[in-house]
Amino acid sequence: MDDDMTREHLETLDPRSGLSHDAIREQLDRILGSPEFHATEKMRDFLRFVVEQTLGGQKRRIKGYTIATQVFGRGDDFDSAQDPIVSIQAGRLRRALERYYLVAGGRDPIVIDIPKGRYIPRFTAQASQLERRRADETAGRTADASAAVGPSIAVLPFENLTDDPEQFFLAVGLTDELTTELNRFQDLFVIHCYPPGLGSSSTPSPGQASPATGSRFVLQGSVRRDSETVKVSAHLTDTRSGRQIWAESYSHPLEAGRMIATQEEVARSVVAAIASEHGIIARRLSAEARRKPPADLGTYEALLRYYTHQLAPSPESIQACFSPLLRAAEQEPEYGPVWSALATLYCQVYSLDVPGFEGALETALDYAARGVSLEPGSQLGRLILAYADYLVEDSEGFQHEVETALVLNPNSPYTVGTAGYFHVMRGDLDLGMPLLDRAIAWNPCHPSWFHGAYVIDHLLREDYDRALHELQQHHPYQGFWPHVAYAAILSGLGRLDEAKEHVEKLQAMKPDFSSRSRELLRRTLKIDPLIEMLVDCLQRAGLEIEDS
Repeated sequence: MDDDMTREHLETLDPRSGLSHDAIREQLDRILGSPEFHATEKMRDFLRFVVEQTLGGQKRRIKGYTIATQVFGRGDDFDSAQDPIVSIQAGRLRRALERYYLVAGGRDPIVIDIPKGRYIPRFTAQASQLERRRADETAGRTADASAAVGPSIAVLPFENLTDDPEQFFLAVGLTDELTTELNRFQDLFVIHCYPPGLGSSSTPSPGQASPATGSRFVLQGSVRRDSETVKVSAHLTDTRSGRQIWAESYSHPLEAGRMIATQEEVARSVVAAIASEHGIIARRLSAEARRKPPADLGTYEALLRYYTHQLAPSPESIQACFSPLLRAAEQEPEYGPVWSALATLYCQVYSLDVPGFEGALETALDYAARGVSLEPGSQLGRLILAYADYLVEDSEGFQHEVETALVLNPNSPYTVGTAGYFHVMRGDLDLGMPLLDRAIAWNPCHPSWFHGAYVIDHLLREDYDRALHELQQHHPYQGFWPHVAYAAILSGLGRLDEAKEHVEKLQAMKPDFSSRSRELLRRTLKIDPLIEMLVDCLQRAGLEIEDS
């Protein structure tokens, strides 16, 4: 009897994952029933078919031909070389599953995915985000914080300095909202110090909190009110020096119905200022890392050098970033953000046509995909894969990765601004410009190249005066692009003598530009009419264009 029970139990398990068939089918139903699973009926049939065939021991039947005929209604004469329906729909199904787990399925017990290059699904057990967080905390905050790649930050309970119990809930909710938003930045190790009890206003000082948490930084604040407004104050302390390195206050109308909105708005502003790729924490640690020789930089310090480079990328800063990032990739090959950062450098090498790098675009795509594979929840990784997709003009891949990055971190000024920038450079100004406006409003320490999109906007309107003002005020371009922009804009303004000076500098910097002008411009800019406008302006400024 025991043997029969054992045999029956084994027959209900998937042999590779060890998960029961019933549990896998429950997960399949959970996915198919979720409004966050954005898939067509045929994509749903596709998923159901491959899962059931796998559970039924029919993996050999899961081929392009079988899926085409059984799911998509193709005839017996189906030829995948002539009809790529299965591969196209498989890509869309993978992205729909990926989005589901990022948005809604983070706590599901089982992950169902379809690895690239095959149609047989894979089943793996998944610990929920809450369980992982509790496990980390149980293992010991101090040990975890010291082992983390990036800096640690403790979020202390915000104090309620009023006698209004309603404001206690605002303070608690704000603390939770801040923790949630900070956790969107994968470089940070975030420690949530839970309040001691309802109505308590007793909060430890940063000096008291640091030994208990092992954190480098401590964020805390308070909530006050008067008859019409609620005022939230927040400040950040560097526990290494004991100095307060950032502080800000936020006032909002005292309306009960706006409590959640107030929490979200304040948290977004605080996190944008302190935790973004160019926020106060990154800037402070970057200053420390600059005092070290490249060979002594750790993994996160190499990323900090990369973040600083991203404020104004140039061929020189690209070269300075390469060796620390390559060393970090050798030391921690499973850390996705390093590969993503390296992918950015190769994208920039390709865009600026930096000599000495063979196959830069192919390497960029490879490294960007590796970064996302290792860290699928990283908005930075998604954004960089979108950059690589943008360069190869994979519109569908670009749209998917940008949307995923924005879902992962909709309040990151860098993520929002970069998404807006690439939309503009593709010609989608209606979508891109509002994103850029929002990102710049959130964080004044944004990359200078964000303003390159505003130059493009003015040029498309043939407003050369405003384009020149933007160019002179923000210097958004690097490599050969400043001379292209100045020559074209000054030519458009009829200031041909000044334009010719920049044409001469362009030819000195890039002797083959005349024979490759359209190719080189299109490496960065994907708006054909604007490329032709730039070429025409350069010709009027004396550049002899040889390419066709």
